[in-house]
Amino acid sequence: MKSVQPTIRRFTGDKRDQRIGPLRFTVDELSALEVATAEHGYKGEGGFAADVVVAFISGRFTANLPLSEDRRRTQHFRAQVLRQLNRIGVNINQIARALNSDLTPPDIRQHLVELQMLLELIAETLRDPAGPVEGEEAAA
Repeated sequence: MKSVQPTIRRFTGDKRDQRIGPLRFTVDELSALEVATAEHGYKGEGGFAADVVVAFISGRFTANLPLSEDRRRTQHFRAQVLRQLNRIGVNINQIARALNSDLTPPDIRQHLVELQMLLELIAETLRDPAGPVEGEEAAA
């Protein structure tokens, strides 16, 4: 264990009387917490943990918290998905409104059938595994 100068906060007259907890740790985490508490000159883990939290929220040190970063990424992804779904919904409403209006060209249904066939062809092409092109087989 290396010797570290105690950095216990000085009592300012403001007693901490609000509780959050209890905190739960794995055996290994608790062991590491006990070592760090002793290294910094604290008598108990609770005071050490409280000082670390207060230092973090007051901005005296920062840490890359993966849980908060994962939550932020997930929230950003969900927002993007919802935005795209909204755009798709707007497009579907515009198509439905156009089909139900008197201004729809008479051959629009034929265009929609052709579009459907094209989409099915693209989907089928994407499903098939990429094989050698006919001309490449003879060259090999």
